[in-house]
Amino acid sequence: MRSIKNMKSETPLKPNTGSFDKYDGMNGNELMSELMKNVAASKSDGTFSPEQLDEFVSFVSPSLDAQSRERLIELVGMIKGV
Repeated sequence: MRSIKNMKSETPLKPNTGSFDKYDGMNGNELMSELMKNVAASKSDGTFSPEQLDEFVSFVSPSLDAQSRERLIELVGMIKGV
């Protein structure tokens, strides 16, 4: 899983931004889907990192409502096997 802190513009999420504008405007379900897609890809290519998962959660949490945040925490627990 790629680190959010080390994200570079060589794979821009939107032209010329190199930021996380990709996630702007996504609702909770879309963010959860994106999370699961990224986790599956990183596990399959051997780059999964629980620390980077926590970093992603910290990044998206402020944009979620309480119910979506609770669901995210539940999903992360399942992903980590907690």
